Amino acid sequence: MANPLYGQNKFDDNLGDGKYFENKLAYYSWNWQHLNLRAAADVTDAKARAGITLVDGDICECLVDGGTGASAITLPSASYGALTVFRHSVAADGGQNMVISCASGDTFKAGTMNVQVEAQEVLHLMTPVYTMEWTSTVAIGAGSIEAIAAANNTLTYAQTATNNQTNIGAEWAFFCEKDNKWSVAFRGAETGSGAVNASLAFSTV
Repeated sequence: MANPLYGQNKFDDNLGDGKYFENKLAYYSWNWQHLNLRAAADVTDAKARAGITLVDGDICECLVDGGTGASAITLPSASYGALTVFRHSVAADGGQNMVISCASGDTFKAGTMNVQVEAQEVLHLMTPVYTMEWTSTVAIGAGSIEAIAAANNTLTYAQTATNNQTNIGAEWAFFCEKDNKWSVAFRGAETGSGAVNASLAFSTV
C-alpha cells in the first residue's frame, strides 16, 4: 500500500533541510541577501582569464570585460542545496568568450532556457530566465531558445560588443536540487538593443 503521507513527508524533509529551503527560495525569488560577497577586487579581469572557481554560498562580483582573452570560470561541486551566483560588475562587451564549466563529474540539468529580448533601455535589468524541463518552441521577443542536454557541462557565450545582455548587473545563478546537477538561471542587463549575446550555448567538453 502506498504511503498516504508521502507528499507530506517529502515536504517535511525539505523543510528540515534549512540550507536547501533557504537557497531554493532565494533562487526563485532572485534575492541574494543571505549570500557571502566575493568582492570584485578579488575577481579581476586578469584573474578571470587565468581561471577562478566559484564558491557555494557566494555571490561573485567579477570585473571581466572580455576585451583581452577568454575567461575561465569553474563552478563548485554540485551538492544538494548548493547555490552560487556570478555577477558581471563591469560592462562585458569586449568580444571574447566567457566559459563557465562544471566541476568534474557534474552537469547541467537538462531542459531549455527561453532567453528573451526586452529592448527597454541601457542597464535595464531583465526578467530572470530559468531552465525549464519542458521544451520551449517559441522564442520570446526576438530572443533565443537554448537547449541543455543531460550531459552538458559547459556554458559559453561571447561578451559581445554594442548590443548584449551582459552589462553591469547581469547575473548567472546556479542552484543544485539534485547532487551533481546544476539548475541554471540568468538575469540579463541590457546594452544597446539588449540582443542575446553571440555564441550562447551549452555543450559537453
